[in-house]
Amino acid sequence: MMAAALGLLQNGGQRVAAAERILSDQPQVYWLPPETAFLWAWGLMLAFGAGMQALGLFFRQKFLVLAGAALVCGAAVMDRDPTLFVGQILLTAGLATLYVSRAKKQRAGVIRKPGRKHARISACPPSGE
Repeated sequence: MMAAALGLLQNGGQRVAAAERILSDQPQVYWLPPETAFLWAWGLMLAFGAGMQALGLFFRQKFLVLAGAALVCGAAVMDRDPTLFVGQILLTAGLATLYVSRAKKQRAGVIRKPGRKHARISACPPSGE
């Protein structure tokens, strides 16, 4: 039995050495423990989402506000935080009603100028005449 075990070790050692030679040409993989990777991903999603929402409010871009809300909701799901998720949904719904009411006010009372396509072309004499 001892001879069989030594034979397996010797043959196994050659197989391990061959596998090491094959794997040494492959790129190395950096692995983060799940707890650390989860913490970084959650924090980055929350920070980028809040930042995108702030930029969306500053530049008045609905797309940035909605993309930021999606990132914050994703962070809430990753953290299993229903309060953050529901709060973000309510905030986004409130901002959506703000955008809708602003758009309705602009459409109802504003008389639009004709565009270039419908503008009248008036021939002005040159200033020297």
